[in-house]
Amino acid sequence: MSEPERRDLKFESIDEVIAEVDRLASGEVRTTGKHSFGKILNHLALSQDVATGRATAPPPPVFMRLMMPLMRRMIINAKPLKPGIKLPAKGEAFFWPDQEFDVPSTLTHFKESAEHFKNNGPLEVHPFFGKLTREENEQLTCRHAALHLSFVHPA
Repeated sequence: MSEPERRDLKFESIDEVIAEVDRLASGEVRTTGKHSFGKILNHLALSQDVATGRATAPPPPVFMRLMMPLMRRMIINAKPLKPGIKLPAKGEAFFWPDQEFDVPSTLTHFKESAEHFKNNGPLEVHPFFGKLTREENEQLTCRHAALHLSFVHPA
Protein backbone atom coordinates (compact mmCIF):
# COMPACT_ATOMS: atom_id res chain seq x y z
CA MET A 1 0.00 0.00 0.00
CA SER A 2 1.41 3.42 -0.93
CA GLU A 3 1.92 6.22 1.55
CA PRO A 4 -0.67 9.04 1.58
CA GLU A 5 0.31 12.23 -0.20
CA ARG A 6 1.81 14.80 2.18
CA ARG A 7 3.02 18.37 1.99
CA ASP A 8 6.51 19.33 3.16
CA LEU A 9 5.94 21.70 6.10
CA LYS A 10 8.18 23.26 8.72
CA PHE A 11 7.10 25.80 11.33
CA GLU A 12 9.43 27.90 13.48
CA SER A 13 6.74 29.30 15.77
CA ILE A 14 3.17 28.79 16.87
CA ASP A 15 2.30 31.99 15.02
CA GLU A 16 3.39 30.30 11.77
CA VAL A 17 1.16 27.32 12.60
CA ILE A 18 -1.79 29.65 13.26
CA ALA A 19 -1.19 31.46 9.95
CA GLU A 20 -1.17 28.16 8.03
CA VAL A 21 -4.31 26.93 9.78
CA ASP A 22 -6.05 30.23 8.97
CA ARG A 23 -4.95 29.96 5.33
CA LEU A 24 -6.27 26.41 5.07
CA ALA A 25 -9.54 27.26 6.85
CA SER A 26 -10.18 30.19 4.51
CA GLY A 27 -10.75 27.94 1.49
CA GLU A 28 -11.56 24.45 0.35
CA VAL A 29 -9.20 21.67 1.45
CA ARG A 30 -8.79 17.99 0.87
CA THR A 31 -7.09 15.59 3.23
CA THR A 32 -5.04 12.50 2.64
CA GLY A 33 -4.60 9.90 5.33
CA LYS A 34 -7.19 8.90 7.92
CA HIS A 35 -8.46 12.17 9.37
CA SER A 36 -10.52 15.18 8.28
CA PHE A 37 -9.26 18.74 8.68
CA GLY A 38 -11.68 19.23 11.59
CA LYS A 39 -10.36 16.13 13.37
CA ILE A 40 -6.76 17.26 12.82
CA LEU A 41 -7.52 20.73 14.24
CA ASN A 42 -9.20 19.14 17.26
CA HIS A 43 -6.22 16.83 17.79
CA LEU A 44 -3.76 19.73 17.65
CA ALA A 45 -5.89 21.83 20.02
CA LEU A 46 -6.19 18.97 22.51
CA SER A 47 -2.43 18.38 22.36
CA GLN A 48 -1.79 22.06 23.14
CA ASP A 49 -4.37 21.93 25.94
CA VAL A 50 -2.60 18.95 27.49
CA ALA A 51 0.81 20.66 27.19
CA THR A 52 -0.52 23.70 29.07
CA GLY A 53 -2.58 21.83 31.67
CA ARG A 54 -5.97 22.96 30.30
CA ALA A 55 -6.87 19.31 29.66
CA THR A 56 -5.72 16.04 31.16
CA ALA A 57 -5.12 13.13 28.84
CA PRO A 58 -5.29 9.53 30.04
CA PRO A 59 -1.89 8.56 31.44
CA PRO A 60 0.30 6.72 28.96
CA PRO A 61 1.34 3.15 29.73
CA VAL A 62 4.41 2.70 31.92
CA PHE A 63 6.69 1.77 29.01
CA MET A 64 5.76 5.01 27.21
CA ARG A 65 6.29 7.09 30.37
CA LEU A 66 9.77 5.62 30.62
CA MET A 67 10.68 5.80 26.92
CA MET A 68 9.29 9.17 25.83
CA PRO A 69 11.57 11.35 28.04
CA LEU A 70 14.56 9.40 26.71
CA MET A 71 13.40 9.92 23.12
CA ARG A 72 12.47 13.60 23.43
CA ARG A 73 15.76 14.95 21.99
CA MET A 74 15.42 12.71 18.97
CA ILE A 75 11.78 13.73 18.50
CA ILE A 76 12.49 17.45 18.92
CA ASN A 77 15.67 17.56 16.83
CA ALA A 78 15.21 14.80 14.26
CA LYS A 79 14.10 15.00 10.69
CA PRO A 80 10.37 15.56 10.15
CA LEU A 81 8.19 13.41 12.37
CA LYS A 82 6.84 10.28 10.77
CA PRO A 83 3.17 9.35 10.95
CA GLY A 84 1.86 6.11 12.30
CA ILE A 85 2.51 6.19 16.04
CA LYS A 86 -0.18 4.00 17.52
CA LEU A 87 -1.62 5.32 20.75
CA PRO A 88 -3.05 3.05 23.44
CA ALA A 89 -6.86 2.74 23.20
CA LYS A 90 -7.62 5.35 25.89
CA GLY A 91 -5.19 7.83 24.34
CA GLU A 92 -6.58 7.16 20.87
CA ALA A 93 -10.13 7.79 22.11
CA PHE A 94 -9.06 11.02 23.82
CA PHE A 95 -6.87 12.51 21.07
CA TRP A 96 -8.83 11.14 18.07
CA PRO A 97 -12.49 10.86 19.21
CA ASP A 98 -14.78 8.91 16.92
CA GLN A 99 -16.78 11.91 15.72
CA GLU A 100 -16.51 14.66 13.16
CA PHE A 101 -15.62 18.25 14.02
CA ASP A 102 -16.77 21.23 12.00
CA VAL A 103 -13.89 23.46 10.99
CA PRO A 104 -15.23 26.86 12.19
CA SER A 105 -15.81 25.83 15.82
CA THR A 106 -12.72 23.65 15.95
CA LEU A 107 -10.67 26.51 14.48
CA THR A 108 -11.87 28.68 17.38
CA HIS A 109 -10.81 25.99 19.88
CA PHE A 110 -7.42 25.65 18.16
CA LYS A 111 -6.77 29.41 18.22
CA GLU A 112 -7.84 29.74 21.87
CA SER A 113 -5.55 26.85 22.74
CA ALA A 114 -2.62 28.35 20.79
CA GLU A 115 -3.13 31.76 22.43
CA HIS A 116 -3.22 30.12 25.86
CA PHE A 117 0.05 28.34 25.02
CA LYS A 118 1.66 31.60 23.85
CA ASN A 119 0.42 33.72 26.78
CA ASN A 120 0.64 31.27 29.67
CA GLY A 121 3.24 28.82 28.48
CA PRO A 122 3.36 25.07 28.69
CA LEU A 123 3.64 23.04 31.86
CA GLU A 124 7.18 22.77 33.18
CA VAL A 125 6.92 18.98 32.98
CA HIS A 126 5.22 17.74 29.82
CA PRO A 127 2.82 14.87 30.57
CA PHE A 128 4.51 12.61 27.98
CA PHE A 129 8.04 13.99 27.44
CA GLY A 130 9.02 15.14 30.91
CA LYS A 131 10.91 18.34 31.65
CA LEU A 132 11.05 20.62 28.61
CA THR A 133 12.00 24.23 28.21
CA ARG A 134 9.39 26.56 26.73
CA GLU A 135 11.39 26.62 23.47
CA GLU A 136 11.59 22.82 23.31
CA ASN A 137 7.87 22.57 23.97
CA GLU A 138 7.09 25.10 21.23
CA GLN A 139 9.37 23.27 18.80
CA LEU A 140 7.64 20.00 19.66
CA THR A 141 4.25 21.67 19.11
CA CYS A 142 5.41 23.06 15.74
CA ARG A 143 6.78 19.69 14.59
CA HIS A 144 3.58 17.95 15.67
CA ALA A 145 1.49 20.49 13.76
CA ALA A 146 3.69 20.12 10.66
CA LEU A 147 3.19 16.35 10.75
CA HIS A 148 -0.59 16.48 10.90
CA LEU A 149 -1.14 19.52 8.67
CA SER A 150 1.02 17.87 6.01
CA PHE A 151 -2.05 15.74 5.24
CA VAL A 152 -4.23 18.82 4.59
CA HIS A 153 -4.03 20.22 1.04
CA PRO A 154 -5.57 23.36 -0.39
CA ALA A 155 -8.13 22.19 -2.99
